[in-house]
Amino acid sequence: LKCSEEKINGELKTINKILNASKFVLLFEKPKTKPKPTKTDKLFIDYIEQLAFEIDKQYMAYDFYHPAIKLRAFLWDIFASNYLELIKARAYNQDKKFNEEESNSAKYTLHFLLEIFLTLISPIIPKVAMSIGDEMKIEFNEFPKIKGRANEKLLEKLMEFNGVVWKKKKDLGLSLRSEIKDVEIPKELKPFGKDLRATHNLV
Repeated sequence: LKCSEEKINGELKTINKILNASKFVLLFEKPKTKPKPTKTDKLFIDYIEQLAFEIDKQYMAYDFYHPAIKLRAFLWDIFASNYLELIKARAYNQDKKFNEEESNSAKYTLHFLLEIFLTLISPIIPKVAMSIGDEMKIEFNEFPKIKGRANEKLLEKLMEFNGVVWKKKKDLGLSLRSEIKDVEIPKELKPFGKDLRATHNLV
């Protein structure tokens, strides 16, 4: 059995990422009533529900490798790098640019995505998942059932747009929170325009 201590130590970064993302989510109280999700929130909810459907089938086949890879990618590339950044302004809502339902949708979806993620990853890292789950009062009884198909192409375009804007700011020597002009939101991303303008401070 080959085992790389270097790779094991490297995954400590992933464990820390889970802990840090959880700390951020727990800054916000989960709304008692489920709000109507915004277009942005629905896109990410659909994605993790589809992911849950795929991973459930893989676990049933005693496949733990592919779920670990998929969940790691979700954590780093989708949840932490994109979703958290997209909804920070809406969740905090300090400037009152969003109405109460929009802000509550962000808070609810933060908890929802983290709860599903922890449920899915609990067979792989049970101690970490259950420690956070205890604080969030999650019961790991069963996996979520799929409710809709994810629009992965649209999600990829949304994340690509984020990357382009962040790179442009870096090239211009601007901070990520600086205002930036002459950035056009693509037509297919217009439904997410309010979040994108707030996230990137587009003017």
